[in-house]
Amino acid sequence: MKNIKFIRTFFVLALGSLITLSSCDALLDDTKTDFGQGPILAQFENTTDELNIILDPAVTSIDYMIPITFFGGKNVPLDRDVTVTIATSPDSQAQEGVEFELGETTFTIPAGQKTANAAIIVLTGNLVPFDFKDIVLEIVESSEAVSDVNSIALTLKALPETTLAGTYDVEIGQYWNSGSRQGDFGGTVSIQAVSPDLYKHVGIGFWPDDNDFYFTVDPDTNVITVLDVDLAGEPTLLNGSPIMTCAKSVFEMIICDDTTNKQTLMSDGSHIVELTTGYDRGTGATREFLEKLIRQN
Repeated sequence: MKNIKFIRTFFVLALGSLITLSSCDALLDDTKTDFGQGPILAQFENTTDELNIILDPAVTSIDYMIPITFFGGKNVPLDRDVTVTIATSPDSQAQEGVEFELGETTFTIPAGQKTANAAIIVLTGNLVPFDFKDIVLEIVESSEAVSDVNSIALTLKALPETTLAGTYDVEIGQYWNSGSRQGDFGGTVSIQAVSPDLYKHVGIGFWPDDNDFYFTVDPDTNVITVLDVDLAGEPTLLNGSPIMTCAKSVFEMIICDDTTNKQTLMSDGSHIVELTTGYDRGTGATREFLEKLIRQN
C-alpha cells in the first residue's frame, strides 16, 4: 500500500511539473521573450553634448565628430554594415548653413565595429559670444531599425578669448583640516562658463563629484568672488557643509582676500586662476583649500 501511495504521489507531482512547464512555454510564446534576437536600433552615442568654442578671428570653422552607434540584439558588433542617415531637426536652434554645416549625411558602421563618427562643420565666424545655441540632429533612416531616442542636442558655447572656461592643471593645491596642513592635491580642474564673468568650478580638492560651486570675476580688477549660493539661489554645500567665502566665513589657516582670489589673463591663453574656499564645520574644524590653476591650451 505504501508503494501504491508513493506512485500516486509521484504521478501527481510529475503531472504538476508538466503543467508548469507547459504554462511557462505558453508564457514564453505569448510574450515572445528575446534571447538576443531583438531589433538593432541605431542611435547617437549621447543625447546631449556641449562644445566650448573660444572665438578667434583667424579661425572661421572647426570640425566636430559625433559618434553614432547601435543597441539591441546581443549588443556585439555585427557581421554586416549598418548605414545611418542623419538630418537637422526642426527643433534645432542653430541654423544649418549659418552656424554649422553637414557635409555627408549618410554614415556606415562597418561590420565588426559598433560606432561611426558623423562629421559636422561649426561655422565659428558666425557665432556670437555667450549666445549659446543647440544644434539638434536626428537619425532619419537606417539599414536597421531607428531608436525612439534618435536625436542629439549639441550646445555651441561661443566664448571670447578672455574667457576662463577650460581645463586647468593644478599647479598649487593645498588642503587644510582643523588647523593643520593635510596634504596637496593635483590633477585637473574643469571651469565652465555660465554667462559673462560667471563661472562654475567643478569639484573641489579630492572630491570632484557633487561639490561644484560658482564664482564671478570683475574684469576691471581681475578679482574673483566665490559665491555661497548656486544658480537657483540655494546655499552651496561642499561635502555637506556650508561653503566658506572671504565675505562670510573665517579662514583660520590661509589668507582669503583679493590677493588670493584673482585671475591673470595670459596672451597665449594659459590663463591663471587663483582662489581660496572651503567648508565650515565650526571653529577649529574648518576645511580650507588654496588653488592655483593654469589653463591648458
